[in-house]
This record gives sequence, structure tokens and C-alpha cells, in this order.
Amino acid sequence: MKKNISLLLTAFISFSLFAQTKVDAKKIGKTLDSNKDAAAVFICDMSLSGMKVTDDGTVTLSVFAKNKAKIVSGMDMTNITERLNYANKKTYLVTFETTDLSSKTYSITKIDGIETVEQYKERLVQEEKKRAEEAKAKWEKERLENLTKFPVQVVNQEVSNLNASESAWLPGQVQDKIKSNLQDYLGMKTVVDSKSEATLKKLQRESESAGRDEETAIELGKITTAKFAVFTKLRKTGSGYVISADFTDLTTGEQMASATSKEYSKAEYLYGSTGAIDEVTLSLADKLGIKISDLNRNLLTSGSANFSVDDQLELARQNEAQFQKMMNQYDAELSKLMQSNDINAVQNKKRLEAEKVLLAEKQKAEQKRQEELKAQKARAEEDAKLEAERSIALKTQRDQMAKDAAAKAAEVRKLKMEKQGVLGQINILESKKKALVEIRQSVESRSRELYDQLVKDRKSEEERIRNKSYSTVELGSDGKPTAQALERREKQVIKSYEDLTNKFFTDCESVKQSTMAQQNALLAEIRADQKALSAVRTVSSMGEELKVSFGKYEGSKDGWNAYLSLYSDGILVYTDNFIVKYEALSGKKAPDMATELNDAVIEEYTNNVDMYNSLLVRGDPIIYFEIDYNVTSQADDKPSQYKFNFSKIRVINTVSGKVTQNSALNAVKDQTMQPEQELRIFGGVVEKEKARFNPKKYPVEVYMAKGLCRTDAEKLVARNKACPAFFDSMGIKMVDIPDRDFQMLNTEVTQKLYTAIMGSNPSYFEGDNNPVENVSWYDAIYFCNKLSEKFGFTPVYAVNGKTDVTTWNYTPNNGNSIRGNVTVNANANGFRLPTLEEWEYAARGNQNYKYAGSNDIDEVAWYGENSGRKTHPVAQKKANGYGLYDMSGNVWEWCWDVSPYDSDNRCRCGGSWDYYAGSCKVDCRDYCYANYRGDGLGFRLVRTIK
Repeated sequence: MKKNISLLLTAFISFSLFAQTKVDAKKIGKTLDSNKDAAAVFICDMSLSGMKVTDDGTVTLSVFAKNKAKIVSGMDMTNITERLNYANKKTYLVTFETTDLSSKTYSITKIDGIETVEQYKERLVQEEKKRAEEAKAKWEKERLENLTKFPVQVVNQEVSNLNASESAWLPGQVQDKIKSNLQDYLGMKTVVDSKSEATLKKLQRESESAGRDEETAIELGKITTAKFAVFTKLRKTGSGYVISADFTDLTTGEQMASATSKEYSKAEYLYGSTGAIDEVTLSLADKLGIKISDLNRNLLTSGSANFSVDDQLELARQNEAQFQKMMNQYDAELSKLMQSNDINAVQNKKRLEAEKVLLAEKQKAEQKRQEELKAQKARAEEDAKLEAERSIALKTQRDQMAKDAAAKAAEVRKLKMEKQGVLGQINILESKKKALVEIRQSVESRSRELYDQLVKDRKSEEERIRNKSYSTVELGSDGKPTAQALERREKQVIKSYEDLTNKFFTDCESVKQSTMAQQNALLAEIRADQKALSAVRTVSSMGEELKVSFGKYEGSKDGWNAYLSLYSDGILVYTDNFIVKYEALSGKKAPDMATELNDAVIEEYTNNVDMYNSLLVRGDPIIYFEIDYNVTSQADDKPSQYKFNFSKIRVINTVSGKVTQNSALNAVKDQTMQPEQELRIFGGVVEKEKARFNPKKYPVEVYMAKGLCRTDAEKLVARNKACPAFFDSMGIKMVDIPDRDFQMLNTEVTQKLYTAIMGSNPSYFEGDNNPVENVSWYDAIYFCNKLSEKFGFTPVYAVNGKTDVTTWNYTPNNGNSIRGNVTVNANANGFRLPTLEEWEYAARGNQNYKYAGSNDIDEVAWYGENSGRKTHPVAQKKANGYGLYDMSGNVWEWCWDVSPYDSDNRCRCGGSWDYYAGSCKVDCRDYCYANYRGDGLGFRLVRTIK
């Protein structure tokens, strides 16, 4: 009994010590105030909104604002506000324990539903880690996007140990291949900018040797539109070639990735399929974190010869999508550039347009390849449906043939690979041409620098001589220079002119000779390569370039339709189709269905056709094809043009290696490489100066030799200087036409010039620098004589024998005609209209183009499709080879010639802003009444110089 009482007492005490009383939130304040139990514990589901904890542990809650109870912290309240906010609950189950009953102090010992301090700290660590990961992922995403968003410039930074010939062309070939790979496989927008390349290389070397500083990095970013650059180094070792490449951020100077190839024994292995550049491309992609599809990865490492039809189809789809994405990017950039007239914007626009054309060609090739592969796949699927119907013996025979063919094909491919790639060889040839052209351009550029210095030296030396003080013995009694002294001074000027010019010729010849050995070596290689191209070549379907697919068997032709496509550098070069005979596969002639009555023979024939059909559509290489062709390099007057002559095609049994079918092709395909490399040498600044310069005929001396006194001679010299100065003030000039005795105005007569001479402007489309229009042929010859009279030249035209226009009884710009006989003084040196022959000769500019300066009309002419239905300021388009603008388009130009059909009509040439493209051709001419005036008709000046 005592024991039971003791147990009950213990239980009561235990309950009293540990029991928790749940209190409603509205009563918690009064409950704590009225509590009499020093060991009491209360729990309350309540809001903790606005709870504050002071440094001494005092807890402030609005629910206790009117109560005596004091609440303190009995738990770790570190960052309690953040922990509550993270829990984000309306109410919490809070435990209050009695701390000091006398002062009514209670401790909050537990808040259910919130994290512990340890959990809170761990959460902060994880959140910070997540933020860092997200920031890194965002940065990485932006970095990868930038790699394809901004241009990448490819720079040949260093070349080591190459011979002179290799140095001229191999770096350019490597540069082009890297540019192509970055574009095709990494999706980058690439540029090659020779103007900024030298500066980029210099700054890159400096930053490598002295460490990359911000100033150098900023400078790198200023001189090119590219944000990134690939700096390549090409080194020739004792046994081969090695390429390395550094991928650099030009704005920060950071070297983002670096790659070096293994050693390759031959130069062509550097840029060939699966060569050094493919190796470097893959390495850069991996180090930059750019994902390359498995197919492209295999293509770069092993080539596509062993790809399945599905692999080839997927690769073609990926390539097409990649090309479309890049063209969309180019369209966006072109749209921005269209808003700018800045010269750099114009150049970038042309570059992007050229890149887009190339991409479109590649995309077109991929689309055609997809069509071929889809058809091949469909035929394979049809064949698979027939598999169940085939006999075991037939399938066994077929599979054994496929196995033997596959093994033999691997051997054949090794033998055929090095015999392909004529376009690659043409590209090498074009690289050599480019190198030769650039050497010649560098010589001409240096000669022009020397000429500019010559002009300055002539002027300064003449001023020095003329401004020298006369000595006592050179003065007369009147204190003025004697006639002999004046003549001596003139001869000194002439002698200085002669000496400086001869020095110029000597210096230019020295510059030329310094490169002649290299020029001659390159030219010899070019001629040898051109000759080698004409040798018969063979391309095999066992390689990368020639692709073959098969159609259905045609019983009427005893064979299968075969479709061939020859690709090079992603461009479709040649397509053809023909019949592969049954005999080429089986070794037997197909039976004549009209005469063969033995069913067993027909059954065997049917089974064989089915078996071979299955092998062909599955892509088993039981046969392969070879095409014989040669390439003719066209003459130098057709720059970079080649003629492909496809002569024969052979079908070869892969296992036996025997030719089973021969067919003639007799197909011809023209190919023009871009950009065109002009090997012809045209007269440069030296030749022009030699043609002009004759030390015995210094202007003043020439006139004095003709009997004029020095004063009159000097007036004539001054006149000859005044006219060019006047034209300079108008922003125009007369240019000498090579191998002809006349000069021609480099633009059409502008409204500013016409108004200055005539005092009025008849034009419909007004603008100082726009061509004058609404002028008749009579207005034009009237203007010519007035301009001649202004500068003291002998007028060319006469009406009834009189050259003075005031006697012609003619009012310009009124649409009337000149009454009287218009004649020409062939010996006059004044301004005139060109003859038709002169106009066409000048328009051609010693170039073989349809339009004046280009085969692309948009480069050189304002015509009906691009003019916006108006004239435009002169010299906005590209000039032709003689520096003449708008010879095609803008406005028609009057010529002297009379129509052979109507003596009242005069010739006009060049087309205009409102005419079709054909009218702008250099050999197009038209005829109008001489008094006709129109808003598309103007003129251009010439002047005879003898």
C-alpha cells in the first residue's frame, strides 16, 4: 500500500514538472500573468509577426504589450528574423518555460517549424553556392553566345622556316581553312582583315613578351571590328609542319584557349580532310567549351567515308541548320549596316554579302544532299520490307558479298584518298596568285608613297630655288635680276625637277627589284601549276567528294539509275546520272525478256537483281565509281576562271578491282574562284609618270621654245594650273586615259559645275553634286565652249564657222535647236563631248566587265532597280579601272556621234537611274534627237592633250 502511494506521488510530481499546458493565442498574456506554478510550461500556436530580440535576450511581441509577463530568449535566436521569414508561416507553435515566477519572466525555449541555426548556416552556404553556380552558368552561357555572336578575326601571327615560295601562299591557305572551319563547325562569324593584321600581330607580340596589360588589350580591340582573334603560328620542322593557334579576347587580352597540332609530313596534310587544322579546330572547341556534334567530331577526326546513311542525313541537316542560323545573323548585321554610309560600314557590308552568298551555296548543297539521302533511305526501307521474302541462300550470298566488299573498300579508300581534291589544288594556285598580286600591290603602294614624296620635293625645291636671294653679279643697274639670271634660275628649277624625277624612277626600280626574285619564282610556280591542272585526274566515290546514290532498277534499260554529285569544300561542283548495267554487277548480260523462254533463267535474273538492289540501297560498297577529268586554267584576261572537262566514268568491282563498265561523259563545267586574282600588269604610278615626264619639256621651256616670251609662257602655265584647281574646288578632276590622247572628267558634269559656268540649273533632281540633267546635246556643246573660253583653251565647236557662243543665236535650256552648221576643230585643246569610241574605251577601263568597273551592276551603277527613282550624287559607287565614276547608270551621257539612221539624232551611252540593267552595259548605246531634254540625260567632258 505504501509502495503504491509512493508511485502515485512520484507520478504526480513528474506530471507537475513536465506537463505542458496549451493556451489559446488570445489568452497567452493573461495566462502567463496569472500563473502560480514556478515549473509551468506553456505552448501556444501564435503569430510571431514583428517579433524582436534585443542584445540582452529580451523578446518583444505585440501580444504581450499590455501584460506584466517578461519574455526572454531561452534558445539560440541568431538571425531569427531571417529564419522566420524563410519558414514563411502565419503561426508557430511556441514553447514558453517559467524562468522567474516572482518577476513573471518566461523563456521561449522552442519554436516549431523553423530551421535550426546550423540548418540556417548550411542553407546560406548552399544558397551562395547555388548563386555562384548560376552566375557561372550565366557567364558561361553568355561567353558561348559571344563566341558565335561577335566576329572572330583570323591572323597569321608567325611563320617559321618556310621557303620563299611557301611563305607566299601557304599561310593564306591555312588562314582560309581555319576561317572556314571556325565558321562551319564552331558556328563563328569569321573575318580576315589584312589592313589591321600587321598592327594586331605587333600588339599581340608585345602583350606576350611583356604580359597582357589593359592598355594593349584596349588597343587591340580598337583597330578591328572583331571581338576575338585566332593567332596562328605555322612552323616547318626538319621532317614536317606544325600549326598552333591561340584564341584571344581582343577586348580583355585574355588567351581563352590554345592548341597545337602534331607534326604532318606534307603541307597539303595541314589543310586537307582530317589534317592539322581539323585537329586544331577540335582542340580549340573542347577547350572553349563549344559543343560539337558526334557526327562533326567524327568528320574532323576520321572523315565521312564510313558514315551510315542516317549519319550522313543527320550531318546534312545539322549543316543546313547551322548555315541558316549564320545567314540570319548576317541578315541582322546587314540590316544595321544599311543605315550607315561610313566607308567601313560599306566594306563590311560587301564582306558580309560575300560570306552570305557562300553560305547560301553551301546550304543549297546540303539541301540537295538531303534529298539524295532521303531517297536512298526510302529505297533501303522498301528493301527491308522484302527481306522476309528472300531465301536464306540469297541472303547468305548477299551478306557474304557485302562483307567482302566492306573489307576491300577499306583498302581501296587508303589508296584513293590522296588522288582527290582538285579544288584544293586550285585553291593553292589561287593562294599563290593572291600572294603575287599582294607583292605587286605592295610595290605599287611603296611607289605611290615615293611619288607623293616626289611631288612634295618638287614643290619645296622649286620654292627654295625661286626664293633664293640674287647675288650682286646677278643684278642689273636697276637692282633687278638680269635676263640671264632669270633664265639661269629657270634652268635650275628644270634641273631639280629632272634630278628628283630620275631619283624617283631609280628608287621605284630598287623597290621593284627587291621583290623580283620572289615574284618570278611565284609566277613560275603558278604557270607550272596551271599546266599540271590540265593532266587527266581521277576522283573516286571511295573518297569524301564524290557521292553516289541509286534509284530503282529499270528493266527496259537493263540497269540501275545512279546519281552522282561531286562536292568540294561544301560546294556542289558537278552532278550527273546514268545507268549502271546489270552486267557491271553480275558479270553476265541481262537476258532478253522478249526471247528468253526459260523460266529458270528469268528466276535467276530476278533473284540477282533483287540481291544487287538490296546491296546497293543498303550502301554496301560492292562497286565504286571513278570519274576522269582535267581542268583548264583560262587565260589571264579571264581572272581565276577554270574549265572542268569531265571525260569518262568507270564502274569498278570493289572485290576484284576490275572495271566492269566504261561510259563517256563529255561534260564541261565552268568555275570562277572568288575573289578573282588579276595577274595582268596594268600601268602604275611609275609608268604614268614616265609617260608624262620629259625633262626637256618643262612647261615654261616648252612655250618659250615655241617662240613665246617668258611672261606669256608663264601665263599659259598658270592657266594650265588654274583649270585643275577650279575642278578641285568642285571635288572633281580630269584623268588621263592610258594609251589615248585625251583626258576625261572622272564624273558626270555636276550641277555645281554647270551652274558655275552657265548661271542656271535646269535639273529636275536638284543637288550640287548630282549630275546635271534636262540638258540637250546643243546645251552640252554650248557649255563645252563656254568652259574652254573661261580658261583660255581653244574652243572645239563652231556654228557657221564661229566659236563664240554669243554669236550662235541660241538660248540654252529652252529645248530649241541650234540653227546652222556645227563643226569641230580637231586641233583645238578645249573641252568637248567624247566620241562613241572614246566613251566605250574609257568605260571599259582596261577591264573585262559587263558594266563599267564590275560584273555586279549594284557595285557601280544607279539604275532602275536600286536608284529609288532619282539621280544620286556622283562618285558614290565603285570607279572603273581608270578611276571614272558612274560610267554605268545615274544619267545617260551625250556623245558626239550622229545616228547612222537619222542625222538629227545623236548618240548617248551608259544607261540611267530609270532604265533596266542592260542599258548600263559598256557596249550599249542609244540615240535621241539632239534637242531632247530629260531628267535621265546628262553628259561628261573630255579634252584632247597632244
